[in-house]
Amino acid sequence: MNLTKWSIDKYNLTEEEMKLTLGSYVPKTIKANDFFLKEGEICNYIGYVTKGLLRSYFYDDQANEITTSFFPESTLIIALDSFNNRAPSKEFIKAIEDSELSVVSYLRQMELYQLIPAWNQICKDLGDIKIGEMLNRTENFQTLTAAERYQRFCKEYPQLLQRVNLGYIASYIGVDNATLSRIRKKK
Repeated sequence: MNLTKWSIDKYNLTEEEMKLTLGSYVPKTIKANDFFLKEGEICNYIGYVTKGLLRSYFYDDQANEITTSFFPESTLIIALDSFNNRAPSKEFIKAIEDSELSVVSYLRQMELYQLIPAWNQICKDLGDIKIGEMLNRTENFQTLTAAERYQRFCKEYPQLLQRVNLGYIASYIGVDNATLSRIRKKK
């Protein structure tokens, strides 16, 4: 979820509430190939990527990695169901590059709900954005060809084309590596 066009300003937090909010986030460094979250763990943190790149994925029934999301700078990382429902995660979230994040724990987030009433609306709105992105992705799989999905990926994530291996991109758009190679040759 990219937050570059989203602004917390519209919630009219007081200076004290903003200070309390910012003080709730702590820096976290994740080295390339280390995990933010593993399948089966409960997601205890929401992360905001300040530097680096991560991706989420799961394994299908034939042990293929299926990439579900990329998290470059200015994006929010959350395994929504796991975090909100305290359920084991169905996916992995792993750093592709050395990454720096600001994270807030589940317990601190629950405290913020109590201390700053606007946080209930902020998190509802962020959840709505995340759900909208997921619905859009599902719709793309149902209505676009593989070539159109690749074109959309290039348009929406041009900064990732040089940073992400093609196998991850192929998995993300729902094709195998050979199909992606053919699509790229036709461009």
